[in-house]
Amino acid sequence: MHEVKDQLHPLNKHRERYDFVQLVKVCPELEKHLLKTGSADFTIDFTDPEAVKTVNKALLKLFYGVYLWDIPEGYLCPPVPGRADYIHYMAELLAESYDKIPRGKTVRVLDVGVGANCIYPSDRVQRIWLDFYRI
Repeated sequence: MHEVKDQLHPLNKHRERYDFVQLVKVCPELEKHLLKTGSADFTIDFTDPEAVKTVNKALLKLFYGVYLWDIPEGYLCPPVPGRADYIHYMAELLAESYDKIPRGKTVRVLDVGVGANCIYPSDRVQRIWLDFYRI
C-alpha cells in the first residue's frame, strides 16, 4: 500500500513515498544515509542535514535532470517537494488569468532572495516552464 502525501498539490511528483532504490541509482552517495524501516522499505533521518541535502540532490537528478546542484555547508536545504508545490500553485494562479497555464519565455518570474540553493531558477526549471530572473 502506497502512502500518499495529501498535503502536496495533486500534480506534484512527490506525493508518494520516495523510491529510495531509484534515488540511490541516480545518486549513489544517498545509500550511506538509508535506514531500513521494514522488510523492503527505507527512509532517511530527516533530522540529519547531510541526509536531507543528499535526498534532495537525488530528487533533482531523478525528476528534473539537474545533475550539478549543491549548497554550502550550514545553509538550510529547502525540500524539493515543497518547492515543486509552489511552482504548481503559481501555475494555477496564472491559469486563472490566461484560461490555461502559460508556458515558455512569455512567463517571467522575479525570484527575490534566490538564496544559496537556486532551486527555482535552475536551468532545468527554466527550460520546462518559466523564465526566472535571479536577485
